[in-house]
Amino acid sequence: MAPQKASSRLARGDLVLILLGLLVTALVVGGVLWARGHTTWIKEKAGGSAWYLTYEGESVSGEPRATAVRYRHNPDRYEPEHRVERLGPTKLPWSTKVTVNTGEEARVEVTPARDGIASCRILLDGVRVVAEGRSPGPGTPAVCHVVTSSTPEKWPR
Repeated sequence: MAPQKASSRLARGDLVLILLGLLVTALVVGGVLWARGHTTWIKEKAGGSAWYLTYEGESVSGEPRATAVRYRHNPDRYEPEHRVERLGPTKLPWSTKVTVNTGEEARVEVTPARDGIASCRILLDGVRVVAEGRSPGPGTPAVCHVVTSSTPEKWPR
């Protein structure tokens, strides 16, 4: 009878380990699924939601230089305040990477030299064009602006 008791204890111990392993697996899978479905909510509550954008300016015709470049960005993704940078004479093509908080305006203006015509673009993650513009006439600024999506990680198509 002694061998059956040891075998019975071993089977009971194996069953407990298997059930414990299944419970841990279920908790991990459930946690991952919950986190995936609530990422946006977590980011909204934690703050610091911003978009990574690239501002670009270039000369379409005329001298490859801008007399002024202005652009708007958020220096701190955890604070709502924005900043407008003003650059003097700038060689074109020009670009810079910025962060703009969710639901805020992204804006860049490129004023071409004298009788030149400039263009501008705003790229999401350095790839997708979300705004573009061109000078309406010689010497007038090219303006690009877009209001960023207010939902983190979900930019409208």
